Amino acid sequence: MAEIKNNTKKDVIYIDGDRNVLGRLATFVAKEALEGKNVNILNADKVVLTGKKSYIVSAYKNRIKSIRGRHKGPFWPKRSDMFVRRAIKRMLPYKKARGAEAFKRINTYNGIPKEFGEVKFVDVPNAKLHPDEVKFLTVGELIKEVGGI
Repeated sequence: MAEIKNNTKKDVIYIDGDRNVLGRLATFVAKEALEGKNVNILNADKVVLTGKKSYIVSAYKNRIKSIRGRHKGPFWPKRSDMFVRRAIKRMLPYKKARGAEAFKRINTYNGIPKEFGEVKFVDVPNAKLHPDEVKFLTVGELIKEVGGI
């Protein structure tokens, strides 16, 4: 018989995405979700992409206007929380049952909702943007530049 696993408070992780680098954050979240933990990322619009702003914006505009065109796909999210969620999805084996279940355990939010006002955040190792790093762009700014909400 299958055992029912109870979700306790220990199985829920809250991460503040403010000034965290997207790729490093995504790998950490994917690993934790594969281990069976529920992950909530708050302030997803403040997650950072490193590099020159003009290069990042032009690269994503070119991806959107790819060979098939903007009406046939692949479709890119127009909200910053869904953009971060898509990046995490690509770090998971989402076409298999294990990865699909892990992806369902991941939630992203723009800002901090009232129900998460008093939670304790987990620090993601090596994901914080270094203070001397000057070339970066937040996901929220990227979405505005590319044409999202």
